[in-house]
Amino acid sequence: MFRRNDKAKPETVRKEPFTYIHRGTTLIGQLIGEGRVRVHGHVKGNVKVKGVLEVSQAGVVEGELVEADEVKILGRVRADVVAGGKVEIWSGGELIGNVRAASLDIEEGAFFTGTSEMLAPDGTPRASLASQPLAALATDAGGTPPVSDVEQPLELGASDDESAERATDELVMNVSQTNRAEPSEN
Repeated sequence: MFRRNDKAKPETVRKEPFTYIHRGTTLIGQLIGEGRVRVHGHVKGNVKVKGVLEVSQAGVVEGELVEADEVKILGRVRADVVAGGKVEIWSGGELIGNVRAASLDIEEGAFFTGTSEMLAPDGTPRASLASQPLAALATDAGGTPPVSDVEQPLELGASDDESAERATDELVMNVSQTNRAEPSEN
């Protein structure tokens, strides 16, 4: 009644491409790869990987630019790094160069010399808090700016010591009133 199909097709497993630069190997020129690229040797030149670049403890990459989806550094990298995802510098790893990535993770014991810029998921630079007006940063979740209890702001650099002292006393009084606990009825 039921027939066994001896010619069933085996499931195809898609393997990620893997490139290995062995210790003792020096590659001079541009390295372009896909999948996972692991460097145990020495690469002198730019690197572009559609996937993950791993630089092992013995690995060294020297160039102007390293581009990858993700970068994991356990060895030494002297180049600017651009990653659509995460850049990780593990303990003992060293990166000398600037980083543009969605995420930067620097473990204790790692070395990083350069600047970093966080990217949005679409690859554009994220808006910096420094570029936003202070009032916009001070708003609450509903968009309402906080209300101060001090009616007259303290003028810094005021020549009148009495007015500065009075404003300071008012500020201390308002803070004290805010922090005072109301007695509870038992």
